[in-house]
Amino acid sequence: MSQRLKMILGLVALIVSAGLIGLLLYFLTIRGITVVEEEAPGEEAVVGGLTGAEEGFVPTVDVGGGEVLVPSAPAEGEVIPVQLTSSMVIEPTLTASGSIAFYNPTDGKFYTIDSSGDIVALSETKFPEAESVVFADGGDQAVIEFPDGSNIVYDFVTESQTNLPSHWQDFDFSPDGEEIVSKSINTDPNSRALVITSSDGSQTKAIAALGTNADKVEVNWSPNDTVVGFSSTGNVQTGFGRQQIYLIGTDGEAVGALVLEGSNFSGLWSPSGNYLLYSIADSGNSYRPSLWFVSASGNDVGENRKKFSLETWVEKCTFASETTAYCAVPRELPNYSGEDSRLVTAPDDVYLVNLSSSRATLVATPISDMQMFDLMISTNGKTLYFTDSRGRLNAIYLD
Repeated sequence: MSQRLKMILGLVALIVSAGLIGLLLYFLTIRGITVVEEEAPGEEAVVGGLTGAEEGFVPTVDVGGGEVLVPSAPAEGEVIPVQLTSSMVIEPTLTASGSIAFYNPTDGKFYTIDSSGDIVALSETKFPEAESVVFADGGDQAVIEFPDGSNIVYDFVTESQTNLPSHWQDFDFSPDGEEIVSKSINTDPNSRALVITSSDGSQTKAIAALGTNADKVEVNWSPNDTVVGFSSTGNVQTGFGRQQIYLIGTDGEAVGALVLEGSNFSGLWSPSGNYLLYSIADSGNSYRPSLWFVSASGNDVGENRKKFSLETWVEKCTFASETTAYCAVPRELPNYSGEDSRLVTAPDDVYLVNLSSSRATLVATPISDMQMFDLMISTNGKTLYFTDSRGRLNAIYLD
């Protein structure tokens, strides 16, 4: 073989080798890349069991600014709450229209979450450092208390405000929002009274003297407009740990009484106002919280009383209908926690309570092991709103 032929064959071998190496690199690199195509426009993504505003609520922005991340699908039997706000909210309230209204202490403004899941300002007016807020059922008015003792009623429709006396405290609206009940706490106990005033402040009347018992009276206007509060000044009943709670009518007179098997009473009205879901510190169970249901209207006040096996406070419950309620129930409770819920740090599970049959069914276990407060159920019964231990608003979708 000549020297020239050897050179030609060597050059061909080099070219072939280069081609094979190039082909190998192609399959190892270019062909190994997976291209992810974008979702076709108009297609609805289903994430974590939540679909859209029609079925559930999947937010994209929050009051604190920035994007709210929608979580991935939960494991079977668990739910992942969707965080709606990045900061604390005060007095989240389900309004008569089905929206959620609340106060944001970060910027001092009021907001609402409408049925489409949009967060919008109720007013551009700011109310910095509000200490407490009470909404009217319609969500169009609120009583706002400030640290300096000043109180105002603000109308979000007319953007007007009415000043209330600084010695008034503990407010609640009538069902139609036209009146407000509160405690007038003067320096002189003889001048202290339960008062009802029009929401524009034009008419005020004292309906019952409070004296030194103001701390034993809880304002709580019933949906049927027959009761404005509860008084724990009733006679001590026979039996250890029993007490009597009077229902206070709109004229200041007692319209019935409840006999309780414990202390630290707190009540939640059914939508009609005919029934009362309440909790006590059960004297027969080491003063752990105990949940009860009772008739609370007309001649039936105190009748049909039922005790549930769930150990929780009524503040962690919300009515879904006249005969059903959702309650957040701590997984662990120490003795005497019924007297002070701050003793409890255990996470909550959500139960659906059938108030007619007294049955309770576990319906949701938040995967993030969180405590739940201020429960509210959407008008379509599919979205459960609540605040966590940091006061942030969350939601979970119920199948």
